[in-house]
This record gives sequence, structure tokens and C-alpha cells, in this order.
Amino acid sequence: MTARDNQEIKDVATATIRTGGAGVVVGTVMVAIVSGLYAASPAAATLPVVAARLPEALEALHASDGAQLWWIGVMGLTGDTIFAVAAMMVSFGLVLRGQPIQAAGWLGIALSNIIFVGVDALVGRTFVNAASISSSQAGFVAAKALSDALFISGTFAFGAGTLLLFAPALSRSGSLPSRAISLLGSAIGLFGAVGALICLLGANAGQLLGLAIAAGSAIFLITGLRAAMRGVV
Repeated sequence: MTARDNQEIKDVATATIRTGGAGVVVGTVMVAIVSGLYAASPAAATLPVVAARLPEALEALHASDGAQLWWIGVMGLTGDTIFAVAAMMVSFGLVLRGQPIQAAGWLGIALSNIIFVGVDALVGRTFVNAASISSSQAGFVAAKALSDALFISGTFAFGAGTLLLFAPALSRSGSLPSRAISLLGSAIGLFGAVGALICLLGANAGQLLGLAIAAGSAIFLITGLRAAMRGVV
């Protein structure tokens, strides 16, 4: 392969990462808005809960604002899709640069957003309909169980992907801000992955997962801006 070919590959990688970074910024802003909507909604209805709290979740759903849940669906489906595509673009750029671990991390982030498309669809569409139908208890329980399972899976994929993305940079030298971002990103990734495992084992820790996703929005906004402006992740 000639020097010109190598330069062309580098240029394609940089352009792909910068374009993906811009998409990450847009997707992250929308995910942050959705996180705010989740925080303002009844936690029992929208976040993972243990089976004993399902009656509470249904009661909270009937008392909730259907319009707010509808906006979770609109913003969530759009933001998650944009974020997923953008993350795959960044991953492809990193493959061209020969950075497979970080590329795998971005694929984990893409997978997480794809899973959360299902979560937000259930909350913003199925739950809204269940809230308006008094005899829909069985349907709500089934939809809630699926939503919780997807939420936990999506958070684990997010945590694992974030760890793969940021942890390798901790062993390399770099500027203080870059190392701080890597440390914070690794901590958020670990928090998300461990929180998801705790919920999977039956703990009532759904709010921890919501907190991990919200914190991740901040770190990925910074990462997306760096990628978009400098082609650096």
C-alpha cells in the first residue's frame, strides 16, 4: 500500500469520525431531553422495578401525564436512532485507524441505543395506550416486563461500551482534561454495567440505571464535540 493510499484511508477515517461526532452531539442532546422526561415521570412506571412493585407501576401510569410519555416516545425514538447510526460511523472510522477496542466500544453504544429504541417505543406508545384503558392490566404487565428487560440490557451494553471506549486511554499519557474525561467516562461505564447486573439479579435499582444514562449524556456530548471538531475520540 502506497503512502497516498494510507493518506486517503486516514482522510476517510477522519471525515467519518467527524460526521459521526456531529450525529453523536445531536443524538446526545435528544437523549438528555428524554432523560429529563423520564426523571419527571413516575419512576415506577418508566424505570425497571421488581415484580412486587408492578401494581404501584400501573397505578402510577394511570396517574401520569400521557402527553409526557408520548414525548418520550417521539424524542427517544428519534434521538436513539440518530445516536446509534452516528456511533456506528465513529466505530467504522476507528476501524480504519486500527483502533479495534475503541471501535468495539462505540458498537456497544450503538447497540445500547438500538435497544433503547424498543424501550422508548413501549413507554411512548404502548404505555400511553395502557394508561387510557382500565382493563389493560395484563397487557401492561407484559409490556412493562419487556420494557424493564430491554432497559437493563440497554444499560449494560451502554456501560460495557463506555468502558471499552474510555478505559484504554487511562494507561496512556495525555493532557489533564483528556485523562479526566477518560476517568469520568470509565467510572460512568462501570456504574452503568454494575447497576444493570444488580437489577438483573433482582434488586430494585432502576433509578441507578436512569442516573447512569443521564450522566453518560454529559460525557458523550463532550466526546461528540471533540470528534466533530477535531476528529479525535
